[in-house]
Amino acid sequence: MSDHPEYSVVVPVYNSGARLTELVDRLESVFRETVQAEFEILLVDDGSTRTETRDCLDALTGRPGVTVLVLTRNFGKPGALLCGLSHSRGDWVVTIDDDLQQRPEDIPELIKLREHDVVSATHSKKHHTPVQRVTSRIKRQFDRWILQETVALSPLKLIRRHVVAGMIAVETNRPFIPALIRQVTRDVVAVETAHAPSAYNKSRYTLGQRWSQFSNLLIGNSDMVLSAFAALGYFLALSSLILILVIIARKLFGFPIEPGWSSLMIAILGIGGLQLAAVGITGQYLIRILDISSKKPAYLVREIRSARDTGDQEDY
Repeated sequence: MSDHPEYSVVVPVYNSGARLTELVDRLESVFRETVQAEFEILLVDDGSTRTETRDCLDALTGRPGVTVLVLTRNFGKPGALLCGLSHSRGDWVVTIDDDLQQRPEDIPELIKLREHDVVSATHSKKHHTPVQRVTSRIKRQFDRWILQETVALSPLKLIRRHVVAGMIAVETNRPFIPALIRQVTRDVVAVETAHAPSAYNKSRYTLGQRWSQFSNLLIGNSDMVLSAFAALGYFLALSSLILILVIIARKLFGFPIEPGWSSLMIAILGIGGLQLAAVGITGQYLIRILDISSKKPAYLVREIRSARDTGDQEDY
């Protein structure tokens, strides 16, 4: 394999099974027989705990052009992707999940539009569970509001080298890949492809992980929540001022004013609750600022293994 491949393929791996070998076989077949270009495959082990996964990665390490990057723990798929992007060498980088829901055979369709900065596969019909469909729709809507996203990004993407360089240059320890792409370029197009059933019966991307990524979008890459509470605060302040003026007017014109304990408590509890919520949201922003200032890593590599330099280790 060339020291400067034309294409790099980044695959985040977490507790995959024997189907990972099938994915690599199909990727090699696509680039050797269809694309006919020099390539490398980067398998980023995101803290897998299954022996089957580690054995599979050990076997794949011996293949030419395959590099295994082992992270020190589970950092999450965005961190694993960022790690793979940082170590990629190709002029174009392909990202794809390890569950075979995106087909490697569709990569040539993306390559046909490689003059664009980013080409993403898109699916009109997905093999998802009801929970996955609902959460995906919610996230998609917020992507449109916050990122002004007009093209839905899927795990299967083709990214040009200068965009990858720009994404890596952004200092973040809670990466959100669509936001990183939008910060670098707006030249994003989509290609309709098929969406296959997952190779694994149960999704390894839990609801908690989905919420973590959603909060990274809301708080880590947007001021939407803070702005919403600021607007609500202005509205409550204006409403309070109007209420004070009404009370003064009633007093001046001799209207009786009876004390209202219930309404007073409702006002106190309502405004107090909003203040506490605003403080909590502000705290989330401060936590992320602290993480960045303390240089908390988005990922940490334990070792890098490949057929070319088996046994070499690199720490970060």
